[in-house]
Amino acid sequence: MPKESCLSIDLRMYRMSGIGRYLQTIMPHLVPLVRAQKIQILGTPEDLACESWITDLRIELRAFRSGIFGIGEQIAGALGRYGEADLLWVPQYNIPVLYGGKLLVSIHDVCHLAHPETLRNDIQRRYSRFLFSAVARKATRVLCVSNFTASEVQKYLEVDPSRLAVTYPDVVTDWGRGVLSPSGSGKAPYLLAVGNVKKHKNLQSLIRAFNIIRERIPHNLVIVGKRGGFRNSDMDLSTTFPADNRIRFTGEVSDHELAGYYREAVALIFPSIYEGFGFPLVEAMANGCPVACSDISSLPEVAAGSAMLFDPFDPQQIAEAILRIATDSELRAELIGRGLNRARIFSTHACAEKTAAVINGLLD
Repeated sequence: MPKESCLSIDLRMYRMSGIGRYLQTIMPHLVPLVRAQKIQILGTPEDLACESWITDLRIELRAFRSGIFGIGEQIAGALGRYGEADLLWVPQYNIPVLYGGKLLVSIHDVCHLAHPETLRNDIQRRYSRFLFSAVARKATRVLCVSNFTASEVQKYLEVDPSRLAVTYPDVVTDWGRGVLSPSGSGKAPYLLAVGNVKKHKNLQSLIRAFNIIRERIPHNLVIVGKRGGFRNSDMDLSTTFPADNRIRFTGEVSDHELAGYYREAVALIFPSIYEGFGFPLVEAMANGCPVACSDISSLPEVAAGSAMLFDPFDPQQIAEAILRIATDSELRAELIGRGLNRARIFSTHACAEKTAAVINGLLD
């Protein structure tokens, strides 16, 4: 009797921003398409127990609470935690380096290689390089979330293109109508930024740009995103705040409230200097919010002519983009129309289908 095939998936990042949103979107559509007889899910049970897809009879949920990028995840590999797996899928580059079986890795970006200054110290930089090098040596296949990321993987890791597959993330935007007056938005019109306080999100430059033109527009700037708990947070961000409360941080919000922020914002301003994909662009477009974003990394690819572009390293150019999109209603209307059409491309579950095809091919 042939051995049952076992797929093991590391889902410890299921509730985190960015990669967590990628996983939450793909898993319900991926699980029914996977041909494995057994699916071993490694993660935090309380994070996963309420998900509908977890009821698939092939799934075995195993508690795995080791910290991301911590020694515990490497010890787990050394102790043979993945021994049953015919294929292990790790949705980030923090692979167990002593795992010797078939390995599928999702790479969202190589920011820690392209911009090592975004990490706090040399220990983090060396460990990041070590793990990326291990991915290049050991991964059977690598899933990249954009053509830009695939080109960066080839550039920095010298991975042969035959081992790469580009799978644009599916983006869920059906969050209901949100709240009519998002908490923290105030009564004035506002420009929206969505992102945590990691250095590559470039919020310092955004705030400087807003301060350049703040007296010429009535708009506030509302920044939605997690403020703490990062190894590479921008600790100096508060030094650029003026005292008049026109720049507001909301912290983390629910998806329903985030939808409300998108739908009521005058525009999304996204100044990141490095993104493998950029979920907020598509989320904003799908919610009828015009977008102005950086003209580098994956963002022009994802926007595809549906956003206003600017140089994220030039606060004056960011300021000019903010001023134009805030005051030109015809431009905003044009961007809204383009954005709605562009967002539909990322709502087809194509990522789940392509990922399942790669997984099934490696299991056969």
